[in-house]
Amino acid sequence: MNINDYSDIGRERIKEIYEQGWSDIEFIEIVFREWVKLNQIKINKEYFNQKGINRLEGDIDQFSLWLVDNIYLQLYCKGNDSAIVKEFCVKHFGYKDGNFSEN
Repeated sequence: MNINDYSDIGRERIKEIYEQGWSDIEFIEIVFREWVKLNQIKINKEYFNQKGINRLEGDIDQFSLWLVDNIYLQLYCKGNDSAIVKEFCVKHFGYKDGNFSEN
């Protein structure tokens, strides 16, 4: 998986989502969900490559766990959109800049 193979939603769209007035957690989740929708075809192909099966209607629990482990943590968090979200969280939600503790 290469982060460059995936599209970013970009700063302007992230700003629009922030301006809708969501809480910090909702903001983070909504940006990620929109990023997933933008990259759905590529994500579905990666799911098939890793699992050997196509996504099926109703497999949301299994797919969601895979998505967090294999896309969010390994790919999305290293991308531009994640960096922009972090910047917004530091600026607007009082997050500390730097690494998060692993507690």
